[in-house]
Amino acid sequence: MPCGLRRSDLVGCVGVDIGGQSTRIGTVLPNGRLKLISFRTQPDFDTQIDMLADAIGQLGKDEIRRVGIGSPGPLDWRKAFVYDTPNLPWCNVSFKKLEQKLGVKVLLDNDANVAGLGEATLGAGKGKRIVAGFTLGTGIGYFHIIDGRIYHGSLDVEAGHQIIDPNGPECNCGQRGCLEAFVSATGIQRRYGVPPHELEDQRAWDEIAMRLAQGLVNIAVHTSAEVLILCGGMLARGEMLLKPLRNYYEQMLKVYPKRYRPPVVPARLGDKAGVYGAIVLAHVGHSEEA
Repeated sequence: MPCGLRRSDLVGCVGVDIGGQSTRIGTVLPNGRLKLISFRTQPDFDTQIDMLADAIGQLGKDEIRRVGIGSPGPLDWRKAFVYDTPNLPWCNVSFKKLEQKLGVKVLLDNDANVAGLGEATLGAGKGKRIVAGFTLGTGIGYFHIIDGRIYHGSLDVEAGHQIIDPNGPECNCGQRGCLEAFVSATGIQRRYGVPPHELEDQRAWDEIAMRLAQGLVNIAVHTSAEVLILCGGMLARGEMLLKPLRNYYEQMLKVYPKRYRPPVVPARLGDKAGVYGAIVLAHVGHSEEA
């Protein structure tokens, strides 16, 4: 694994994966297995903090060294602060409250970054130095992992909002023709009238695959990553998406010799990528701390 990371290194670290509906907390046991606790994400933030503290106590509070959290944004990872986000029931809240309650360091990051960190270190990107990819969901999240650490840029990289077609559909961000407007679940619903899991028109999936291939080629030439990973529930459509995607990607990406073209691969950790990534974040921290 990058940075010489072993599962045994993660013992004593807790990962928290927060979603709009549920919150999952996990830690790696000395035998290498993942222990998980989950509860419904609470509408009251103080109640959420109390329940997180209780769950972490059940995992062995005295043995916990650090806590990592993946959350929908927008957020300030430096301050462990979440702003007004449409995906969570809270507004302008700080996870420093949890840090004070537990007496251990708490690190926060965007949920896409955290899931990508999990895949890069323990999943489909294991053993690679430079890993990038997308989370395909309600929106399009992006992650870029270098030497087992999250790359942020000055704020955070929003590659889901790269403009694929300036005359394309309007995106929720206010731009036109973003990748997200074409290939997110929200964009698919708007363009084809049904959510991805109900879309059976192969011609529609061919168009979605072509747009996603454009986005992936742009990432390949800007990052020269060793592997590009796709995460998210949309992968359940399997070859309806992946077969045309591979074809378009190979047709478009010509600048690199074949052996240097990063493969596009599906995630391996499934719905546990966020918890694993948060555990890794707790252990390695943010690269800007180093």
